[in-house]
Amino acid sequence: MRISDILPVALGKLPADLLIKNARIVNVFSGEIEEGNVAIFRKRIAGIGDYREGKKVIDIKGAYLVPGLIDGHVHIESSMVDPIEFARAVLSRGTTTVIADPHEIANVAGLTGIEYMLYYTEGIPLNLYIMLPSCVPATKLETSGAEINIVDMIGFVEKHPRILGLGEVMNFPGVLAGDEGLIAKIELLRHKYKKIDGHAPGLSGKELNAYICAFIRSDHESTTAEEAKEKLARGMQVLVREGSVAKNLDALIPFITEMNYPYASFCTDDKHPGDMLEEGHIDYMVRRAIQKGIDPIIAIRMATINTARHYNLRSMGAIAPGYKADMVVTDSLEDFSPKLVIKDAQVVAREGRIVTEIVGNKYEIPKPIKNSFGCPEITLEDIRISATSNRVRAIRVFDESLLTKEEIVEVNFKSGYIEPDTEKDLLQIVVINRYRKEKELSHGFIRGTGLKRGAVATSVGHDSHNLCVIGSNQEDMVLAANTVIRHQGGLVVTVDQKVLEFIPLSIGGLMSTEKMEVVAEKINHMKEILKENGSLLDDLFMTVSFIQLPVIPEIRITDKGIVDARKGEFRSLFV
Repeated sequence: MRISDILPVALGKLPADLLIKNARIVNVFSGEIEEGNVAIFRKRIAGIGDYREGKKVIDIKGAYLVPGLIDGHVHIESSMVDPIEFARAVLSRGTTTVIADPHEIANVAGLTGIEYMLYYTEGIPLNLYIMLPSCVPATKLETSGAEINIVDMIGFVEKHPRILGLGEVMNFPGVLAGDEGLIAKIELLRHKYKKIDGHAPGLSGKELNAYICAFIRSDHESTTAEEAKEKLARGMQVLVREGSVAKNLDALIPFITEMNYPYASFCTDDKHPGDMLEEGHIDYMVRRAIQKGIDPIIAIRMATINTARHYNLRSMGAIAPGYKADMVVTDSLEDFSPKLVIKDAQVVAREGRIVTEIVGNKYEIPKPIKNSFGCPEITLEDIRISATSNRVRAIRVFDESLLTKEEIVEVNFKSGYIEPDTEKDLLQIVVINRYRKEKELSHGFIRGTGLKRGAVATSVGHDSHNLCVIGSNQEDMVLAANTVIRHQGGLVVTVDQKVLEFIPLSIGGLMSTEKMEVVAEKINHMKEILKENGSLLDDLFMTVSFIQLPVIPEIRITDKGIVDARKGEFRSLFV
């Protein structure tokens, strides 16, 4: 669009392409509610005021008009559906812009995975921006499917204008130690005046100062108001997170004041299908914040203009002349619920339902994504554990927590082998390297699940996403693991040598091609089956998917072995 094209509409000399009448407009700049009409030319707002003519008119009859909502940090892969299905879900809840970090698919397929996210979503009615993953692989304690180094990044950033910066720098010890490879990635992006996202749970004092000196200007890992306040005071944009596992909004609300709110934003990070359908997306965070005492205008600013300004999205986050015509209509600010969602001047959702067709770019999914499993199927012999001691190191898990504890357990021998023991709540766990043609796997034991019968397997295993299977018996474990391998990814529950439920995740072993409602229904069914068979955890699959992440204390297991997460060192199974 040329500037000269919009001027006659802004001046009222030509009718608007779309006129929104009788609106109570939330002005995120002044903090006031304006009554008036909004004139739109093509995909841009031409003006606000007493405009009276439009080729198309929508009379919202005194409802509130709010800028389209923005998610400041999200992993689309965690929704377990493809990016188009994700777009349908979030658009229906008023989110018109997301800033995605595709480090899950990048750890599986490298730059090919990131390009899939970019090319497949080209032209859809969702502003989807990418933060280039900084940690592929995430650590040296696991095997991932790819590596992205500084040389790979140089041309890639120039090729793709939707890349806003460098994704969450999880390796904060590497930053503090001046790791050359990591610092080089930061230098590349910051010299292009792009943003560097942070990930520094609990970092404080001089270490926080040093971390921020590396031009890292945001963080979504605060879990207390004190932590958030310190990070904000040192110049960070604090992304208040409310996902499926990490729920920090309630704890962080007290740090937000009328003095500091411009430096606070909302993000979901990881949100699963059932939660997204039942609760909502950023709209849920707005509602929740208001319920907890945040002024509605401040809550809306945190969901819109604050995030847009931090990421230099100059035409988003507000209802103002020249801004994109991305808007949400709601009957109430206190009980914020999207009634109508407008994206690029087109109505895309009504009453929580998509009313327009959203089609991905014609793009054939590359082989590294469709065929991300190179490993062979396993046998009982592969997962038998020869006993060298009667004491083993077990991983103790907890409900609704990613933290684990190390426990030493006495075990019984059976013909020279150790097997799962449900009476001691001791299940076997195996992590299989899915990227190699040779069989490479590690063994361990897990406590705290309560599972009495059956096995589960998943190809979602943060961050390298190797195949993980746990079970009460080895026969069900083998069936579960091989089911996932045969289908190139998925979640499965097996009991008594039968597959009781299976969700194919054919896109990189991370995402399904099915509708979100179908995926959510199957996940709920899996939860029911597992509870019937003794599981004490609300979401056993979530626990298993994070059991491989060797950067969260205390003890983990990757395809290379058992890891002491605090020291970053391997530990033996037997004590």
